[in-house]
Amino acid sequence: MYRKPTNTGLLLYYHSHVDCRYKRSLLNTMLNRAFKLSSTWELFHQECERLKVIFSRLRYPDKLVQSTIRQFVASKVSEESQTQQQVPDNNEAPIRIVLPFKDQKSADAVPRQLADPSRKINATISPVYTSRKIKDEIKVREDKPPLVNQRCVVYHFQCTLCDAGYVGYTCRHLHQRIEEHKGTAIGNHLKDQHNMSPNHIARNLKNFKEARNKLDCLNFKMLFIKELKPTLNKQCDSIHVKLFV
Repeated sequence: MYRKPTNTGLLLYYHSHVDCRYKRSLLNTMLNRAFKLSSTWELFHQECERLKVIFSRLRYPDKLVQSTIRQFVASKVSEESQTQQQVPDNNEAPIRIVLPFKDQKSADAVPRQLADPSRKINATISPVYTSRKIKDEIKVREDKPPLVNQRCVVYHFQCTLCDAGYVGYTCRHLHQRIEEHKGTAIGNHLKDQHNMSPNHIARNLKNFKEARNKLDCLNFKMLFIKELKPTLNKQCDSIHVKLFV
């Protein structure tokens, strides 16, 4: 295993004030690293000899290093023997998992990642890829009714059963103001005068003017009230605005 010329082999010193479990874990970590990077047992044996030299310089007891190496090798040999003894049943149907297909690189990596879970449960896990649909990539935006998108407007309500009318404004979405009107002069008029439910106020609404801000709404509302003289508008519902000409 290659090491840089500047590598000094500096690791955790044995006589440092650290719990012994961390020192043993360091040994196992270095052994596991060597095992993963070694393609044969011979190369792994050579790396173990180098690790013995490194840990002897760090004052690790030879007994501790030797016992850790023996336990590690025994565990790996046991794992390999168990893997070889496990003969898959060809008659048993594999476990199939459905995965979305991303790209070929990911598809090649999935079988390697599923190998370890397959050994643990003693069953073959086979991925099944599904192609992505265009509708999943391009989500069609639902068109909202025009009433929902309207805001900062001056509107006019005209009762279809009498001459009653109302001029109002809102800087919020118009449908929010319509819901509030079910309990105001408009809703009370429909219930008291015509014994009707105020759920269809929007049908009798007409947009007079779209404004840029609240001041414009107030100005336009005042002009329309002066022109139409709606009976449902009361003085307490309006705000005095001085219009400079």
